[in-house]
Amino acid sequence: MFQKLPSLKSIRAFEASARLGSFKAAAVELNVTPTAVSHQIRALEDELNIKLFERRTRKVILTPEGKILANTAYQSLHGLLTKINALKKSPNNLTVSTTNSFAAKWLVPNLNLFQSLNPDINIQIQGEDEIVDIENDRRIDVVIRYGDSSVLSHKSTLKSHALFTESFSLYATPSYWQTCLEEKPPIQFFATQWKNPTLAPLDFNEQLLSTFPRAKIQYFNDENFTIQAALSGQGIALLGQVAAEHSLKNHWLMCGKEDYFFQIQGQDYYLVIPQRVAHLSSVNAFKKWMLEMAQLKYNTTFTP
Repeated sequence: MFQKLPSLKSIRAFEASARLGSFKAAAVELNVTPTAVSHQIRALEDELNIKLFERRTRKVILTPEGKILANTAYQSLHGLLTKINALKKSPNNLTVSTTNSFAAKWLVPNLNLFQSLNPDINIQIQGEDEIVDIENDRRIDVVIRYGDSSVLSHKSTLKSHALFTESFSLYATPSYWQTCLEEKPPIQFFATQWKNPTLAPLDFNEQLLSTFPRAKIQYFNDENFTIQAALSGQGIALLGQVAAEHSLKNHWLMCGKEDYFFQIQGQDYYLVIPQRVAHLSSVNAFKKWMLEMAQLKYNTTFTP
């Protein structure tokens, strides 16, 4: 029945090269030489009489036929590994890509809740602020991002799930708020300029300066830096609910009240799942948990 199938060794070499975009990276993963991988790919192309890769300097790019085979090879090998792990009672692997801020301030602090419900899933968090090509980067299973999920509506291979709408307010340490109320000094504000060019900037200068004409504003390119400036007592930070949640819970930061209340509604946090992994139990368990957590914590819009 399977006599006409290529060897599993060549399929593994092809899948790893397609997923990593490099014969050299595939060789490291498979613990063989790049030359061995190149020979396996060439033999596979000759056997199928199909060109699978365009060879470029320092990288390889899948042809249209290569993309079709890569998707099938990934699903087949992933399914085989999942069944083998189930028989061996080994954990299922799940790699989640998200922004550094969301990873540090929300996902990692809540990860123990997911693990307690799903001890058989080995979850890996990959923090990165650059845009991820999840359709082709098979090192990643699901993505959590902030922005406008409607930009993905035309992609039939991706499914997005809205989690909650972000909201930004002013936060500072209790001692800094006390200083503001008692001494009325020139106030230092901190905010974030997004690295992602598709995100609308948090431009609150005009509204802020009309209320606090002596205010000084400093921008960082990472929300983690913005919250650290507030936590160190240097000033007041314009932060999203995700960045501030853990510090609020521990009473390290307080939200501004009365004259210092300020709120801007942002865009959405959403979960993106490529069609190639939509059937996996680990992916569906994570999706279910994220949607339940978002509903429980924020409903649709957060109010401090």
